[in-house]
Amino acid sequence: MQIVLEVTEGPHRGKRFTFDGHDNFIVGRARCAHFRLPKKDPYFSRVHFMVEVNPPCCRLSDVGSTNGTFVNSQRVDAIDLRHGDLIKGGDTVLKVSFVDAPPSTESFLPAAETPAVAEPPAVAEPPAAPPPPLPEMSLTPLAVFDEESSRSLPLVTGYQLVRQLGRGGMGVVYLAARMADGSQVALKTIRPTVAGAEREVQRFLREAEILHELKHPKIVAFHETGQTPAFLYFVMDYVPGTDAARLLASHGPLPVARAVRLVSDALDGLSYAHAQGFVHRDVKLANLLITGEGPQETCKLADFGLARVYHASPMSGLTIMGDTGGTVPYMPPEQITDYRNVSPAADQYSTAATLYRMLTGSFLFNLDEVPKQKQLTMVLFEEPVPITARRQDIPEKLARVIHRGLSKKPDDRYPTAAAFRQALLPFAGESLR
Repeated sequence: MQIVLEVTEGPHRGKRFTFDGHDNFIVGRARCAHFRLPKKDPYFSRVHFMVEVNPPCCRLSDVGSTNGTFVNSQRVDAIDLRHGDLIKGGDTVLKVSFVDAPPSTESFLPAAETPAVAEPPAVAEPPAAPPPPLPEMSLTPLAVFDEESSRSLPLVTGYQLVRQLGRGGMGVVYLAARMADGSQVALKTIRPTVAGAEREVQRFLREAEILHELKHPKIVAFHETGQTPAFLYFVMDYVPGTDAARLLASHGPLPVARAVRLVSDALDGLSYAHAQGFVHRDVKLANLLITGEGPQETCKLADFGLARVYHASPMSGLTIMGDTGGTVPYMPPEQITDYRNVSPAADQYSTAATLYRMLTGSFLFNLDEVPKQKQLTMVLFEEPVPITARRQDIPEKLARVIHRGLSKKPDDRYPTAAAFRQALLPFAGESLR
């Protein structure tokens, strides 16, 4: 299936934009807009609205426009688009078309929520409220055991699920025992947002198999993938301990040397993976798993490559304006404007944003009560709050290192993750020098 946006009214009448995979489409006057109206339509804002597409899903979000975005003559903040909908901003109207027949209703896996593809009703429906953001996935230490949650554990052939470890934007993670040898593993289940045909499921599983190639002590090892009638699953190393999100929640901002040491471990893993051609795309607190104590404390990156494989699949649905699992505050600008072509420099930005939060307890921007749509414009155009304004004991040289990693333009960051790590090492204490 393809989704087509065609300009039917306005100075760009006849222009068409076609999408056959997961992508973002920004409309406005800014240079980063994919459909740019710099002078011909003065009623458009710098970034007027964004459409996230992943056929058959398509969602429009007004990104804080001055004059509003209208779908079928009704002003909206966020709405799932349907075949035949008319989007109006200023003097410009775009018609939404779903080309080719919708996917077979015979899905290989059930979906959490399958969007309808139908003609719009005669009377426009009220706009859908944007979904609330999910909390960052956080692993629970082994000492905690929830008997209630353990009574409804799913069944996976070859594994005995013990208890739930965490829940995030892509799925649920369980502690499991491999029946063949009794070893402990982490098993992540993914229930697709959109029901997938068998060929889509098999393609997804084949592409995930490449994650076997990532073998590094600072990356959580991937073992195997599989499927049940209800969900897909991924088996990985179990890392006893906690993660950076939980550590921050329980201890507050970390000492400088400790935070830098943990992030340096993550950058070590990133440097190796980038050399193998992999980009993580989702570095954040919840994906930094921490194990060991004192001098033996170390950090491992989780979900490496899984975000790319999952988000590229039609089964993931919408992930930028949908359930992002708290990803937006760590997202570099180019992951919004050039979603399908993210380079290793994006991981550097996300790592710097993660270190910033570990040291301050705050995000790069003042996000309190800011809707997700506005958060995107902050990522695109605003400079982060200086880290020394959040925490005065941060050394100026360290602040400069972190803010270079947070540069809007990828070319202004460090040339590699290894170079970023090297710049951080003087602040990591004696153990990593």
